[in-house]
Amino acid sequence: MIIDAHSHLDVRSFEDLEKMAILGIETVVTQSHDPYKMSVPEVYLDLWDRLINFEVKRGKLANLDVKVGIGIHPMGYPKNWDILIKEIPKYLENENVICIGETGLHYLNETEEKILIEQLYLAKDYNIPIVIHTPEKNKKEALLKILKILDDVKIKNNLVMIDHINEETINLIDNDYYIGLTVQSLKLTPERAAKIVKEYSDKKLILSADLGSLKSDIYALPKTKLEMKKLNIDKNIIDKVLYYNAKEFYNL
Repeated sequence: MIIDAHSHLDVRSFEDLEKMAILGIETVVTQSHDPYKMSVPEVYLDLWDRLINFEVKRGKLANLDVKVGIGIHPMGYPKNWDILIKEIPKYLENENVICIGETGLHYLNETEEKILIEQLYLAKDYNIPIVIHTPEKNKKEALLKILKILDDVKIKNNLVMIDHINEETINLIDNDYYIGLTVQSLKLTPERAAKIVKEYSDKKLILSADLGSLKSDIYALPKTKLEMKKLNIDKNIIDKVLYYNAKEFYNL
């Protein structure tokens, strides 16, 4: 019983989806990212359409329940991104769209901050969860900016998941925010993720594999479950970080 709370299924093979179902993953939240040069708004609109109308169908064929996140990723956005902000509410009406994301900060420029703020106000107005990306580099600096922006926007804490957090940054985040732990070679190994869960089990942790076009592991979550068992972490905590916290956050 596992929810993969954050992945990019549009760049994964159908065989990967089947393997995920075999491994006990029931639900995958596939979110917006930058698979192409996101030079014009139409590229994003086509991506969102694919996620909603094709990836959901692919999931059903593989016996996976696929849900969708719609958003503007900080690693790729067009100059006239404001068009997309106006379009997002239309997509939020779809029953399979359960969050705004992935958004956030990456290069830490002013435009990214504006795009993040606009999407946070949408999440606040529509009372829908939002997933916020933090970068591999300058993670602490980005996180502090994100926390300041969250405070300024005054969005409800339980609508926010701050993603890709690690050992160096987890103490900076208030317990009322959801915290994403990404089990991927560039972010966290299963062993490191399990240790974080053991130490910070009082926080609202959500594990995900972040399967995308870079090096990823469809076995990441089952491997982390095994590592948590090795550390004698209570079964209720394991179930929370792999299933119930994500279910609660996304209102599944």
